[in-house]
Amino acid sequence: MLRNVLTGAALACALTLATPLATFAAQDAKDDAKRAGQDAKDAGKDVGDAAKDAGKATKKAAKKTGQVTGDAAKETADSAKKAAKSAKPKSSAVACKDGTVQSGKTKTSACADHGGAKS
Repeated sequence: MLRNVLTGAALACALTLATPLATFAAQDAKDDAKRAGQDAKDAGKDVGDAAKDAGKATKKAAKKTGQVTGDAAKETADSAKKAAKSAKPKSSAVACKDGTVQSGKTKTSACADHGGAKS
């Protein structure tokens, strides 16, 4: 009989002490899972911020490239205009039918008052 009482008491003590220990272990596991979830959330936010910064940098680089390309195109066009202007003679000397030599932008305008240009 004493053996049954002692066995029952030991069993009761073991169950009484094991329940709080299991509760503490479960709480620790819950806290660990919560911390892991928060860490994952923070990591995701960091990745999102990095992607946002990369997007801004790409946009800025594209804008700068567009500006440089536009400036180069404008300079090329301006240079082409200057070259075209310098290639054209401002006036040309033309022999007219009346024997005089006149100058003007075209043969027709140079000899307009002199009977036209000689052929």
